[in-house]
Formats: sequence, C-alpha cells, structure tokens
Amino acid sequence: MRSYLWRQLLVAGCLILLLSVSGCATLDLFSPKQAETPVGSDRELMSLADTAFALKKYDDGRKHLQRMINQFPESELVPTARLNVGRSYFDEKRYDEARAEYQRFIELFPQHEQLDEAQYYTALSYFRQIEKVDRDQTMTRKAVKEFRTMVSEFRSSQFASDAQAMLTESQRQLANRELFVGKFYFHREAYGAAISRFESVLKEYPGLEYDDQALYYLGESLWELEQKEPAKAAFQRLIAEFPDSDMTPQAAKRIGVAFVQNPRSRKPPASFLSTVSATLSDTMSELKSAILDSSIWAPALP
Repeated sequence: MRSYLWRQLLVAGCLILLLSVSGCATLDLFSPKQAETPVGSDRELMSLADTAFALKKYDDGRKHLQRMINQFPESELVPTARLNVGRSYFDEKRYDEARAEYQRFIELFPQHEQLDEAQYYTALSYFRQIEKVDRDQTMTRKAVKEFRTMVSEFRSSQFASDAQAMLTESQRQLANRELFVGKFYFHREAYGAAISRFESVLKEYPGLEYDDQALYYLGESLWELEQKEPAKAAFQRLIAEFPDSDMTPQAAKRIGVAFVQNPRSRKPPASFLSTVSATLSDTMSELKSAILDSSIWAPALP
C-alpha cells in the first residue's frame, strides 16, 4: 500500500514538472522576440567587405563596412573602414561621393596616420573630373588647391611625388585655358581683353610650356594697340628666352631684328612627329605581317 502511494506521488511530480516545462516553452513561443545578437567580429566584417570589393560588388562591400562601423564604433578598424568606403566610390568613378567620404574622414580623424591618403584622393577626385580646355575649369582649380595642400603638408608621403606631378599638370591645364581664351579675344580683335589673359599665363603659370606663345600674342596685341615699346619688350624677351620657338622668327621680323634660327635646335612641329609615328607604326605592322607569313612559322612536312 505504501509503495503504491509512493508511485502515485512520483507520477504526479513528473506530470507537474512536465507541465511546468511545457508552459515555459509556450510562453516563450508567444512572447516578443528578443533582438538578435550581432553576428561576426569587426575583422570578419572587414574581411567580407574586402572580398566583396575584390569581386567589384561595391554595394555589398559598403554594407559590410557600415554594419561594422555601427556595431563596433570603438574599433581600431573604423578609420580604415571609412577610407575603404571612399575608395570604393572612387573605383566606381563616383567622385562626388568619394570626396564626401574622404572629407568626412579628414574631419573625424585629423591626426590619423593615413590622413595623407584621404587628402590625396580628395585632390585626385577633382583631377579626374577636369573638363577640356574649352569648358569650365572649376574642377581644375579645386584640384590645384587640394594638391597644393597635399604637397605642402605631407612632403614625406608616398603620394607626394604623384601629387606634385598632378599639380603641375593641373596648372598646365589652367595656363592652356588662359592662352585659349586670350587667343579667342585676339582673333576677334578684343586686344585689351586678350592682353590680360596672356599676362596671366606669364605671371601665374610660368614655365609650363606656354610662355613663348603668351609672349608672342602679348606682343602682337600691344602692337595692334599702338603700344610699340611694351610690344618690343615682349618680342625681345621671346627672342632671348625662347630662341627655338616657332614664334621667335615672327617676333624678330616684327621688330626688324635679324634672326637666324639654328635648324639643329629647332623643335620639329607636332605634325612632323605625328607623321613619323604613323610611318613607324605602319612599318612595324608590315614587318610583323612579313614575319608571320614567313615559311619558318609553317609546320614541318612529314
């Protein structure tokens, strides 16, 4: 009798325990869902982004990086992540978005060791948007400004030499623009407006391949305005500093100076170089065809 009672109590206890566990499970089933725990570390997310960028899946890569920045705001990888976001836009040729990201990096991490990279790509994004010489040069001027900052503040940077070369190229573009506009005014006999452009080339962009043309057209413009003495000064400077220029004989003739240009030192005209290049290309093509057609490439007969 006693053993029967114990068995009954044991069964009742098991039932109570079973109902308790079942009830908890039921409550969990209908209770509000807890927020999921973030999956992946900051390095794992960075690795996923790198893989996506390698496959040119730029949107996916940026999503991984943004998730990393949101979940791990104190991570040491956050600055690199922001740089990579900017570079991904740059690689897609979305230069406005790239600049915005690099500017944000510069503002957030003004002492970071990769600040030079952000400055360089900010300038380069402007450089890649430079228009032709007959178009607006706003991007060229901004590129000049940013490259100047780069070469003055980051002289030991790995990007410094490239930045200097692109600064020079950007300035050459602006010099060419001034010369282009000056010639435009000159050929329309607006000599006063033309003079200011030619003087700008000489004062603001000296040594960028356009000085001889600027001096010649400056002299001609002054001559047309009956300002003979300053015109002669421009022509004399052209003769003295650029004796090999195509413009020099014309300047000498204008002021009655006997001048014989050394044919050995005279630069061949661009049309001549183009002709030589085309001829050489044709010759190499014919030589290649002759070699390929030669019997030495034919398979040996059995």
